[in-house]
Amino acid sequence: MRGRAQSDNWRSGELAACGLCLFLLAASACEPPGKPKAEEGVDTEPTDFAVLFDNNCAGCHGQDGKNGPGRPLNNALYMKLIPRDELHKVLEYGRPGTQMPAWSKAQGGPLSEKQIDALADGMKARWSTGFEPGKAPLPSYSVGDDKGDPNHGKQLFTKSCNLCHGPRGAIGPVTDPMYLSLVTDQMLRTSIIVGRDDMGMPNYKILNAGRPLSNQDVTDLVSYLASLRPPNTIPENAHTNESGPGTAGEPTAGNEGSGNGPGSPTQRQEGHKFNSGQSQRGGPDAKR
Repeated sequence: MRGRAQSDNWRSGELAACGLCLFLLAASACEPPGKPKAEEGVDTEPTDFAVLFDNNCAGCHGQDGKNGPGRPLNNALYMKLIPRDELHKVLEYGRPGTQMPAWSKAQGGPLSEKQIDALADGMKARWSTGFEPGKAPLPSYSVGDDKGDPNHGKQLFTKSCNLCHGPRGAIGPVTDPMYLSLVTDQMLRTSIIVGRDDMGMPNYKILNAGRPLSNQDVTDLVSYLASLRPPNTIPENAHTNESGPGTAGEPTAGNEGSGNGPGSPTQRQEGHKFNSGQSQRGGPDAKR
């Protein structure tokens, strides 16, 4: 009897050991040994602005928002001009028809709503200081519904822009129909207002023969340039999209600015630098 009891105890212990082994094996299949475990309450989506910008934006807009093929974002005037909601919208949806992709996860991108907020708020907080309109009221960002006066726009262009951007301009002809078929009214408006300080192009405060352009002046200039587009080549979202191709082809890296960015056709010329209506050789825009 004692031997039978001992045998039963041994079998019970063996079964218990087997059960323990099966439990440990199952547990190890779910959580392999050495696998790091996320701490509870720790946010795995980084919201640090510098990290987000460096990982997602610097490739096109440059380190710290400068000197990239795309429009400089580290520009106080531009950050004052573009509404925060519009900036968020661009990050969320991208710019259809351009090389600017949608970054929102809801649109197939990699970033959460919280991360997009961190980028938009970070740009506004860091890069909106340093510009004051003074006695030159800041024109509105949006093209709006006002078609403007192309005749007055032509007069302004001849007086203030033709030397650099006319048919034989030193920088590049923004009156070229092919160029205008690639860019939108909003892109033209933004470039006229903001300029390209990385390339020496002045902003609206001195573009009217050394005096500020008014909101209506900017609208009239855009109206004049838009009137030079070939028929049936109006870019997609021409009145709302800041940049984008028309029907003539894909956007060129750098065409988001004055039309003379890296990779654009006008950059094949030797570089020039704007200087209040007069050009001089050299300068940062000579980069190819």
